[in-house]
Amino acid sequence: MGKQVKELKLDDEHLTIGMEDSLQEAARRLLTISGGILIVLDDDEKVKGVLGQRQLVQALADGVEASVATCHAHMEMDFLQVKLEDALSDVLADVRKRSPQAVVAVDHEGIFSGYFSPSDYQEAMEMVKNLKGLNL
Repeated sequence: MGKQVKELKLDDEHLTIGMEDSLQEAARRLLTISGGILIVLDDDEKVKGVLGQRQLVQALADGVEASVATCHAHMEMDFLQVKLEDALSDVLADVRKRSPQAVVAVDHEGIFSGYFSPSDYQEAMEMVKNLKGLNL
């Protein structure tokens, strides 16, 4: 049986933020995680987008007032949503085919469960490669 998304450590390299939170609050949170991103959630803990340093800098370059502008107005919506039970080999194929800005994992109810970071991608590639080597 192939490895699944839930076997990866998905609780690092990100923080969450609400849709109505300000870009100023987003900047504060981004400063606490090196190289990570913010997952923008609605009130039901469903993923609506992602916000990284690039989106934040672009908003500031456009002259928005960070204390007033909201995350939902500047978030990136090009993300791939995968389920915890999805096979890593399938997820890797989807990522290669689509090249999303981010990959997020959700549970069976669609509630945010974790961020599939670039390091998780590398780990998944290694796991799938090792399984192929075993000829299972």
